Amino acid sequence: MSHYKKVLVAIDGSDESDTIVKKAVEIAAANKAVLSAVLVFEPLLGSYSFELNMADFETIQKQHQTLVADTLRKSLAKHGIAAGSVHFLSGKAATEIKKLVAESSTDLLVIGSHGHNPIRAILGSTANAVLHGIGCDVLTVRV
Repeated sequence: MSHYKKVLVAIDGSDESDTIVKKAVEIAAANKAVLSAVLVFEPLLGSYSFELNMADFETIQKQHQTLVADTLRKSLAKHGIAAGSVHFLSGKAATEIKKLVAESSTDLLVIGSHGHNPIRAILGSTANAVLHGIGCDVLTVRV
């Protein structure tokens, strides 16, 4: 097995995220690696945006993201991942994850095989999209 120094776990806040995080924690501990996490918020455009004016919609979206982020930070803290090691990004999940991997010199990305989160943070196609053009090893955890 390779010796990893920086491990990044991509999660979506779903129930399956805990399984993915546990695997990442295990690998990071075995390699004495620094572990961080990322969750990418994709825009929540849909039927609600037509019922609300854009200012209200943006406020609701920000409130939702804050709630998810706070919940996730607490959950990750139980696994020993400090709040400062958690990245919350906005945009297309695969693109943002690949950028973070490059910027942070990540050695290993741990990601789930598919996600079920209604906020669409990490989609089933994201794991596949991340594989193309990424500069580190990728472990896909079956969930």
